[in-house]
Amino acid sequence: MYNATDSGISKPNIVDPPHITDRIFHQRHQATGVEQVFEIFNKKFLKIQQRHLLSNKSFQINLSLLEPWPAQQRRISWRWLLSTVYFALTTLVFSAYLYQHASNMSIGRIMPFIFIFLLLTLASLLMFFLRSPNVTVFRSRYCGTVLVSLFQNNPDNKLFREFVDELRNRILMASKSVKIDKHKMLLFEFKTLQRLMDEGILPATELEKAKTRIPNMRAFIRN
Repeated sequence: MYNATDSGISKPNIVDPPHITDRIFHQRHQATGVEQVFEIFNKKFLKIQQRHLLSNKSFQINLSLLEPWPAQQRRISWRWLLSTVYFALTTLVFSAYLYQHASNMSIGRIMPFIFIFLLLTLASLLMFFLRSPNVTVFRSRYCGTVLVSLFQNNPDNKLFREFVDELRNRILMASKSVKIDKHKMLLFEFKTLQRLMDEGILPATELEKAKTRIPNMRAFIRN
């Protein structure tokens, strides 16, 4: 397929390869309301869609960027953790005041507050555990940045294990097909992280952490 240019010389158009889906995997976390769709396509690419009540993100990465060995961790809900700490400290303050000023009048006035803040502490602690799911993550090969995060054993243990195994095998195959040296691969990974930051997928702090994980990163970027 050819198009004429202003100079009268025809140049071939670059046609993108067809999009061939290899595997689709769905997850939904009931407590957080987050839906995730993972699509492996063209044997070496992964598209990730994350849907939430207030956000909808979609991005894709080359599987050769990933370390094939996943790790397990807990995705911390800092908002509920801080709420738990705040209500617990408030409960302790009221309890300490009641201990120092014990009287019938003080007990009558302070005990309802202690009871309320104690309930709020327990409720926040429960929400912290519900909103901090266990996840299996795949990190980038050189910078160690988490790029893929799967809810543990969701939707069930069998389907989850099958997808993790297939994803790991796809990563290994994609890595074997890479024909560029480590220096160029590192640059490619760093540019991908920059793209994901520009798209709002990764926070800027993750990019700064990635720089610190690679010795002489500034020299790599300049070259």
